[in-house]
Amino acid sequence: MRKSFIYLMYALTLICVASCHDDYRDYTTTGHILLTLPTDGEIETIQYSVKMMNLNSRNTITQAGKTGGTIIIENLFRGAYSINVEGVVRYVDNNATTHTSQFRAQSDYVSMVELNDNSISLEMILMD
Repeated sequence: MRKSFIYLMYALTLICVASCHDDYRDYTTTGHILLTLPTDGEIETIQYSVKMMNLNSRNTITQAGKTGGTIIIENLFRGAYSINVEGVVRYVDNNATTHTSQFRAQSDYVSMVELNDNSISLEMILMD
């Protein structure tokens, strides 16, 4: 009887350990926000602040940094978001003139539900 009890406890322990693993690893994704100029030209650098609000849970993600045109946001919960981006852009127009301007870019609804490629293109509104 004692051996049966030990074997039963061993089996229950194995079942408990085997059931303690992460079945759902796909809750998060990576978002790519491509910022484009409203005029012809090439972006040199962008200093930005992005605010993303999950439309379901109302959780807000804020990130700031410097980039060459694409903002990458990692560990983003999959879902629907509104996006607001503000910052300063430095770009060169077709006449080889360098411009520095403040900008805004926004979207009221963006779907970020894919596992690998969640790309959105936002056109900047230059504040000259």
